[in-house]
Amino acid sequence: MTHPSSSLRAILTAACLGFLVVQLDVSVVNVGLGALKEAFNSDLTGLQWVINSYALPFSALLILGGAWGDKWGAKSVFAMGFAIFTLASVGCGLANSMPMLITMRIIQGIGAALLIPTSLTLIRVSFDDPDKRRSAVALWGACGGIALAAGPVIGGLMIEYFGWRSVFLLNIPIGLLAILLILKYAPASPRVDKHIDIPGQISIAICLAALTYGLTESSAQGWVGATLGAMLLALICAVAFIWVERRVAHPMLPARLATNKVLGSMALAGAAINLTFYGTVFVFSIYFQTFLHYDAFKTGLSFIPLTAVLTLSTLLSSRFAKRFSATRIITTGFTVQIIGFVTLSQTTSHASLWLLNGALMLVGIGSAMSVPSITNAMLSSVTQHDAGIASGLMASARQLGGVIGVAVSGAMIAGADAAAFSRGMSNAMLLSALALLVCIGVNLFVSRRP
Repeated sequence: MTHPSSSLRAILTAACLGFLVVQLDVSVVNVGLGALKEAFNSDLTGLQWVINSYALPFSALLILGGAWGDKWGAKSVFAMGFAIFTLASVGCGLANSMPMLITMRIIQGIGAALLIPTSLTLIRVSFDDPDKRRSAVALWGACGGIALAAGPVIGGLMIEYFGWRSVFLLNIPIGLLAILLILKYAPASPRVDKHIDIPGQISIAICLAALTYGLTESSAQGWVGATLGAMLLALICAVAFIWVERRVAHPMLPARLATNKVLGSMALAGAAINLTFYGTVFVFSIYFQTFLHYDAFKTGLSFIPLTAVLTLSTLLSSRFAKRFSATRIITTGFTVQIIGFVTLSQTTSHASLWLLNGALMLVGIGSAMSVPSITNAMLSSVTQHDAGIASGLMASARQLGGVIGVAVSGAMIAGADAAAFSRGMSNAMLLSALALLVCIGVNLFVSRRP
């Protein structure tokens, strides 16, 4: 199906705005936690739930979002997801209590879970030319990078001049524009006549939600009854999911996807990217504020070396994709990141800011080089029939990777004194390097198999 170039631009703009607004909401809200604590006289647990209540449904429902996009059409589900996200943003902006804000954040997470996998599916079904599709996916990824880079700075400025409610109300014009573009310019998306696997969806959603809860709360509560119970529930539901998938007539994760080595290795690589990236942002947020005594706005500015290079590198990587294989680009990108993480593991409270910023730039460049090739290899490894569910699987793997990264890195730097923190930070960086090294090995192994 060939679309006019103006329609393609409109579809791509809407898809990019979807990724931008979801990423922006993660980074902007972190900057507003101090203002929320003051507004609602909240404790630390309440503030954690402002973040977690969004991450829980987002990670748990992403695969369902992809499957619904296949069944009901990516256009319809994308527009519905963006409408839910935008209405929930209005609710967040008008919230007059912490329970109301947390409830609205849960609904935002549901909307995000519907719009993220379908935004990729819209690109997959609209761009027939592989080169144009690669460039479109790179631009989509760059918008996420721009949101991550600009989020803390935009959030700091908006909270200072307009108050914390403004960071949620910012989503309203973005959401309305994207919905209008998709409804006007995108043709009806192809629908795949597939049965929704309800037992599979429920078991995997509870598994991911319990895992997210257990890992996130463990850094604050430690391994107590509630967190251990959540991890046990996640394990039971994972076993139940495997049991269900082997027995139902129309499994959510068909055998052809479960045994797709390329899809599996790309999901692992995607999880590793977010595990290392979000873990690093979390650790260095604490480092900048505790050791270098930066305020929230200056901390946001300090991440520019890490996040600003994302946009440029992502766009450049689509050029390399025409000349080199995905395996070679991903291996090179991960190697650049490993060098950055090993350098970061040497950081102390007296470290040179030039060295620190240089290492953060290496991490950002390596990450941005790899992401478009990971996404394209994933989309190329499946048919159009499975594009939605594969996109959901990838997004879910990345979201979970981020949750695990923050939880594990947070536990490592939990030491009260400076020396313990410094050791923990070094270990967290070395763990990130090790995770990427494992992914390089898996990726090379899979690419050499016939």
